[in-house]
Amino acid sequence: MTELLQMSWLTTPAMVGPSIRNQLLKCWRDVSNTGGAVGFPFPPVADEQVLQSIDALVRSLDVAANRILIATLDGELAGWLLLAGNSSELTAHWARVLRVQTALDFRNCGVGRALMTEVARSAAEDLALEHLRLEVRAGMGLEGFYQSCGWREIGRWPEALRLPGGDRDEVLMALALKRNAGPAGAW
Repeated sequence: MTELLQMSWLTTPAMVGPSIRNQLLKCWRDVSNTGGAVGFPFPPVADEQVLQSIDALVRSLDVAANRILIATLDGELAGWLLLAGNSSELTAHWARVLRVQTALDFRNCGVGRALMTEVARSAAEDLALEHLRLEVRAGMGLEGFYQSCGWREIGRWPEALRLPGGDRDEVLMALALKRNAGPAGAW
């Protein structure tokens, strides 16, 4: 199925029409409400709460700052993530991967791996980045998935996340990309 996925980068607010906005809402809400560690730690979350975050995210889209990668199958959102860059020349050579999620109907079909493959490819080839970073909530079983995609754990913030049922570590992960010729700058 992953060979049928269409990958698209959304780099400006104008690229996020009502249909995509509604599909992002459904995915983010559903993933959050099933316990996904995607920015809303205290489920259940309501549509209004998620829409505020989506609208802020869409407003932040900029070729030189933030971009959303969406995976679709027959026009239906299968998953998405955010790639957040750095405008400072001190840190312009790396970016953060945030909000990685797969729509519930597309779980265990390779969508997450396809998203991680495309973000790494695009970061290296299209953006001349050298590293990607992400943070993972410990205790969710996600470290193994990211490690299987080539990421490595580089540290932890012990008991950084206060959640119902106990504190959790925040796991810091990194992916080294192939170094490209030329300086990495703002996208």
